[in-house]
Amino acid sequence: MRYEDQRALRTLIDHHYTAALGTITADGAPFVSYVLYAVERRAGYDPTFLLLLSRLSAHTSHLLADPRLSLLITAVPTSVADPQALARVTIQGEATPIAREAPEYSAAKACYLHQLPGQEHLFALPDFTLFRVQLYEARYIGGFGRAFTLDTAKLAAVLTMNIAGPA
Repeated sequence: MRYEDQRALRTLIDHHYTAALGTITADGAPFVSYVLYAVERRAGYDPTFLLLLSRLSAHTSHLLADPRLSLLITAVPTSVADPQALARVTIQGEATPIAREAPEYSAAKACYLHQLPGQEHLFALPDFTLFRVQLYEARYIGGFGRAFTLDTAKLAAVLTMNIAGPA
């Protein structure tokens, strides 16, 4: 994977904050919904994603029963003439709720709100839970002939690489 592709993937993840969330229902069927995410970079840990989800939502009950998930992040559809050339990444991972009493909760909440400040009001609602997503694998499509699968280590390297200048 060339530096340009790594940089494009990093920019895609860092600047979109919205994803299609795929979960598994109790009967094993796939279920897709729309969520916001924040990227969490903690010293000494691989990067993770944070999701703030309502316990009233179907996807939350799915994750509590089976934490495996998939997130699809795409570039803005108007960014290319051919929708098949749209940059996108599908991330596989596993979600764990962060208890409000947990020592790491306030730092995770601050990270989430730094990236999504308009969501602060949701933290006051008792049915919202903050989840941390451990990332396992990603499949990045950067356009025709530019498709890459990244394991946890390669994805972590992209998410922590130093990028400079406009993407």
